[in-house]
Amino acid sequence: MRSRIRTGCRLKKFWFMRKGWSAMINLPDSMRPGVYTSTDIRIGTAAAGTRAAIAAVGQAKAGYEPAGTAVEVRSYTDASAFGEESTLCAMARALLAGGVSRVLAVAAGTDYEAAFAALEGERDLFAVVSDGGGAALARHVDACCAMGRERVGIVAAAEAEAAVAAAAEINNTRVVVACDAGTRTAEVAAAFAAAAANAAGTNSLNGLPLRLEKPFDGTLTAVQIETLLRAGVAPFERRGEGAACVRAITTGRTGDASEGPHAALSTALAVDAVVTAVRGAVGVRLRGLKNNAVTRESIASQITVELEAKRALGVIDSYEPPRVTAHPCDASVCVATLSMRVAPEISQIVVAAEIVV
Repeated sequence: MRSRIRTGCRLKKFWFMRKGWSAMINLPDSMRPGVYTSTDIRIGTAAAGTRAAIAAVGQAKAGYEPAGTAVEVRSYTDASAFGEESTLCAMARALLAGGVSRVLAVAAGTDYEAAFAALEGERDLFAVVSDGGGAALARHVDACCAMGRERVGIVAAAEAEAAVAAAAEINNTRVVVACDAGTRTAEVAAAFAAAAANAAGTNSLNGLPLRLEKPFDGTLTAVQIETLLRAGVAPFERRGEGAACVRAITTGRTGDASEGPHAALSTALAVDAVVTAVRGAVGVRLRGLKNNAVTRESIASQITVELEAKRALGVIDSYEPPRVTAHPCDASVCVATLSMRVAPEISQIVVAAEIVV
């Protein structure tokens, strides 16, 4: 999997051609100085740092106030404020049990859009997991990424038919639809978010075991699981005494292909790790520097250092030297173009046996 990232500082869209591929840099409309990113995830020709905070958005007990407000949950007792039998309480406790050091919770009520909006100002969120509002969650994730606050979204859908419909509507390489055909799907989704956050960047998320407080009651059949995977839904099944994600895929497909494979969640997480590191490295260079050849060479060198560090950690497989240029329409804008390859997860091993009798 090859991911191309363009980092710039404001303005409008422009097209360029490089090594046989075209890309459009979507620079934000804001006039405020800063480091912004635009990312494409594509299929390559040769191949198909954990943040501590996770937010849960869901239904609290009837009459809970204040709805639509982010609350930090530090203990099971804090979670009980949402109602012992509420979905939001179960989700928050699943995150705490999964070892998440900072848990935020928002009671959605009838307005998921407003609930997600309460989390827009939060930085360093690994994921937002929700019991509904999939389309609103996708818009929230995209808006936050545009502001340099990358995160992924995980939405629970208990029934297989509803999960397939939600995945088709969302169609986003940063949003996962979790399905298990059980009665505690939102809790399972939260446990998966915690497990994914704790997994090292080089670990596969496929088959990731979950820590659940109560016995898993998912009832997906083998046929349903196959249907869900083809539709871009991440199914969960029983593994021993617990549960595991069969395959951690997102609802969006890679590149522009309408029939291509669904992007792995690990790809989005790898891209986020690189983007965060690069933004931090080049952000300190905004003050007092001129957009000249010396500065651009210095920025390229610093980005190379960050890319090599991620390659050494196994977050990315390889990369090309970054290309840093002045924007053709605004000399105050510096554009850094990155091209890197994210090694895809192994989802299947095919053993071809030739037997001679």
